[in-house]
Amino acid sequence: MRILWFLFLFTGIAVPRTEFWAPLAPPRTHYTADVRYDPATSRLEGTEEIGFRNDAGRSIGRVALQWFGDSLVVQVDGTSLRRVPSSQSVALFDLPGDLMPGAEIALSVAFGASWKLDPKTESAIASSVVPKLWWGSGTLDYYEVRVAAPDGYVWATSGRYDSGKRAYVSDSARVFGAFVGKGYLSAEADAGGVQVRAVFTSQGRPCAELLLKTAVDVIGFYRERFGVYPQRSLSIVPGMDHPAGGYPPATALVMVHGQHRMAERPEAFWRWITAHEIGHMYWGDYVLAQGSDSLSWLMIGMGIHADQEYRRARSITGAGALAANYESGVQQGRDTTMDVTKEQESAIEWDFNNIVEHGKSIAMINALESVIGRGGFDALYRRCLREYAGKRLGWREFQRIAEIQAGQDLDWFFEPWVRSSGSVFYRVAGNDCAPAPSGFDCTVRVERTGATRMPVTVAARFEDGTEQRGRTERLADVDELRFQAKARLRDAVVEPEHGVIMAEDPVTARSVTAKIQSLPWAGAGAAALQVYRQAGQVTIEDAGTRGKLALMLYDGRYYQEALEVVKSLEQGDWRFFALVWDGHLLDLLGRRTDAVAAYQEALKMPGTPSMRHDQYGLVIDRKWVEERLKTPFERR
Repeated sequence: MRILWFLFLFTGIAVPRTEFWAPLAPPRTHYTADVRYDPATSRLEGTEEIGFRNDAGRSIGRVALQWFGDSLVVQVDGTSLRRVPSSQSVALFDLPGDLMPGAEIALSVAFGASWKLDPKTESAIASSVVPKLWWGSGTLDYYEVRVAAPDGYVWATSGRYDSGKRAYVSDSARVFGAFVGKGYLSAEADAGGVQVRAVFTSQGRPCAELLLKTAVDVIGFYRERFGVYPQRSLSIVPGMDHPAGGYPPATALVMVHGQHRMAERPEAFWRWITAHEIGHMYWGDYVLAQGSDSLSWLMIGMGIHADQEYRRARSITGAGALAANYESGVQQGRDTTMDVTKEQESAIEWDFNNIVEHGKSIAMINALESVIGRGGFDALYRRCLREYAGKRLGWREFQRIAEIQAGQDLDWFFEPWVRSSGSVFYRVAGNDCAPAPSGFDCTVRVERTGATRMPVTVAARFEDGTEQRGRTERLADVDELRFQAKARLRDAVVEPEHGVIMAEDPVTARSVTAKIQSLPWAGAGAAALQVYRQAGQVTIEDAGTRGKLALMLYDGRYYQEALEVVKSLEQGDWRFFALVWDGHLLDLLGRRTDAVAAYQEALKMPGTPSMRHDQYGLVIDRKWVEERLKTPFERR
């Protein structure tokens, strides 16, 4: 008994404190901080109180704080918390005791960091100017932050300035960032209760004034279009020297590069980039991304949709054509799969950000709008904003909501767009008009040559200036759209508004082989001729693939081209096929002497070679070839 009691006591002492874990719905946290910047030492230092309630169903024994600095001390009721070894990205602390469900706690934090101003711009920016609790995903929290710096320095933060509290306040910030700069100017404007502030240099004033004016207009438009604007402030600050765009360092804080070089870009660019960066305030800083990356491809694509709506409404052209980056990436042969891990993305050496996260994301969003309709997509967009404010939204959940909203299965859409690099490409392969009692009966033939199937819109344009639209069947590789018109057809265009981006794969042996293998065994027509032209740019090693291409060209009555392909098969196992079809094609081309010579060579083959082509009702053996010596081949 004594031994058992000793073991019981020992076991009780050895039980570790509750390990770190993240609630499914992390607690809403209240941050109150005093921050000061000392340019003499290039130090950012401060104190803060962090308060939260454990709303989860189990106790919390450890908390993690995220802080970019070199000094971090956490106390509860004057007692310093023990720091637990953890990864470099977060600091892990033991609470004095487990925080039980329903209980509240206040952490007192002292912090510091080296925060050097960029010597070129004499400014610095921090995505999170105070330490914050880390749960592995975003949360929308309350911040009340007082900042101080010597005279001559200008601040811009994620909060709205409250003169009564003498602090910058935000009641729904994912991260509270700040900009500080020496010798900068600022201007403010009101956008229906949203405090908008621009910080700029004297050289950048004209651009900043345009950005400020545009921001007021954008916020008003977004509020009316989407029913909400998520924050009560917005700060626009200058960034690097080159006018290359911008990014959102933190909630309600956006950076626009190269403002002092405004003349190098058209006004449309500056208006677009303002609308684009404000779009991030909805997606990533209001509706939260799945995981720790606030700017996932889904959040970026949904944000770009917002600035796209603004550009349409304000007739802004010549800027923001991000989907063209995706089309370029496809033509470069890039693997544009969107559903990749962080490790996979980190190994990518090309511009994944612009080609996929920006370019393909908006191409997919626009394609989805094309599938479910503008009204359906608008309802989906608003629903996500309404139901996922402050919550995480991943692409699978987005698919589920889209399917519910549209009332249809959309797995056929999301799987190839998100989890493959297949692209959409349809082409007009031919058209025809025949006189009819009321005018003309016209047919437009549309063929799929890309890997991804989509219903696409086709505009038929007639000689009298009229236009009609048709929609292809997504399950058809070749579709014929019929139109009745009073005038002849002038031309036909696939996706005239580029709602679905046509991105053609580069010409490689692999892509050409795939196209040949996807051709139907009959009726390939002009598609076979197009692939034949591409095949001339590469080397197709597989004889079976070349044999199929030859037959598809024959089927489309491209006899000379088919003969050239057949000639490449005269050596090896395909020799009998090649010689017989040499004869067929030469007969059809009126070259009887050469055809007979080919048949004679085929009859010299040993054994009893034979083949059949059921699509043409042909069974070819030695007897068939002997008959061709007497009677030329004729197409049935």
